[in-house]
Amino acid sequence: MSFTFFSSFGQTFLISLFVPFFLADFNLTNTAFGSIYSMATLTSAASLPYLGKWIDVLPIGRYSLYVACGLLIASLTMALSWHIGFLFAGILMLRLAGQGLSSHTAETAMARYFKLQRGKALSVSSLGHPIGEGLLPTAVAGALAVMSWRSAWGLIAVIIALLFIPFILFVLKKTKIEQVNQKFKEITDEQNITSGQPYKMIIEEPRFWLILPAVIIPPFWLTALFLYQVSIAEQLGWTATIIASAFIFFAGTRIISSLSIGPIIDKLGAQSIFPFYILPFGAGLLVASLHPGIWSAFLYMALVGVTMGFSNALKSALWAELYGEKMIGTARSLFASIIVFSTSLSPFLMGWMLDHGVSMESILLSAIVSISAGTVLAFIGLSDSDPQPNS
Repeated sequence: MSFTFFSSFGQTFLISLFVPFFLADFNLTNTAFGSIYSMATLTSAASLPYLGKWIDVLPIGRYSLYVACGLLIASLTMALSWHIGFLFAGILMLRLAGQGLSSHTAETAMARYFKLQRGKALSVSSLGHPIGEGLLPTAVAGALAVMSWRSAWGLIAVIIALLFIPFILFVLKKTKIEQVNQKFKEITDEQNITSGQPYKMIIEEPRFWLILPAVIIPPFWLTALFLYQVSIAEQLGWTATIIASAFIFFAGTRIISSLSIGPIIDKLGAQSIFPFYILPFGAGLLVASLHPGIWSAFLYMALVGVTMGFSNALKSALWAELYGEKMIGTARSLFASIIVFSTSLSPFLMGWMLDHGVSMESILLSAIVSISAGTVLAFIGLSDSDPQPNS
C-alpha cells in the first residue's frame, strides 16, 4: 500500500496540478509541454523492461529500496529544475520510479507471495492508489497556495526521505518475505529470467496481441484526460472546481471496486472477468460526451474510477494465471512498458487536438469506439486460453 500510495507522485493526475506553472515559468504551449511529457514517458517505457525484470532476481527488500531512492531523486530534481532540461529529467524519473516501478514493485510482490488469496491481497495493496487520488490533489493544491511549485516538490522529497524510505525498511524487518523470496529464487532460472527469451515467448503468443488493447486503452485515455482536465472541463461546460471535486467520487468508486474485485477474482479467475473490466470506463465517457449537466461530471469520474479500481488487481492476477509465478515480474514489466509507452503518446495527441480545435465530443467518441473494440478482442483472446501452472 505504501508503494501504490507513493506512486501517485509519478502519476498524471498529480503532475497535472503543476502544468499551469510549467507553462508559465518555461513559456510552453500545450503542444510543447505535451511533447516533453510524452518524450519523458516514452523514455521511461523503454527502461521498464530492463529495470522491471530485476524484481525476479534481486531480493525484494533491496529492489524496493532502489525504487524508493529513485523517487526521492526524482522529487529533488523537480525541486531544482531551473532549466527545461531539469524539468524533462525530473518528469522522466517521476514517471519511471513513480508510475512505473513503484506500482510494479507492489503488484508483483502481491501476485507472487500470496497464492491462495491473490485477488484479495492485490485488492488491499491497490488501495494506495485511490487513497492517494483522494488525498493528494487537495494537499498539493493547498501547498501550491502558500509556496512555489519548486518548494512543493522539495516538501515531497522531504516526506519521501523521512517517512517513506524509513517505513519500507521497518516493514521489511517485520516480515518473512525475504525468506519466501529466497525459496523462490532457488527454483528460478536466473539466466533465463535476465535474458530476453521470456519476452520473446510472450509476444509470440496470439493472445498477447488480442488482450493488449484492453490493457493499454484505459491508461492511454486517462492520462490524456487527466493531464488536460481543466481545458476539457471548460469544453464540457464544467468548471475546474467541479472536476476537482469529482475526484472524490473517482477515488470512492475506485476503493469500492478495488475491494470488491479481489474475492471475485479468487472465485471466478481473472481470465473470465478481464474482457469486461473497461466497460464502466466507456459508460463514463458516454455520460461525459452527452454532458447533460454538472452532475454528469461526478458520474463520469465515478464510472472511470470503477474501471481503474478493477484494473491493477485484475491485470496482476491475470499475469500470474497466464504466465506462472516465476514470470510475473517479467510479464508485468513488459506490459507496464507498453502501457507507459502508450501514455507517452496520449499527452502529445491530446495537446495537438486541443490546440487545433478538435471538439471534445469527437475525442470522447473515439475513446468509446476503442473501448468497444478492446473488449471484443480481449474476449476472443481469453476465451480459449489455458493458464500456466502456479509452480
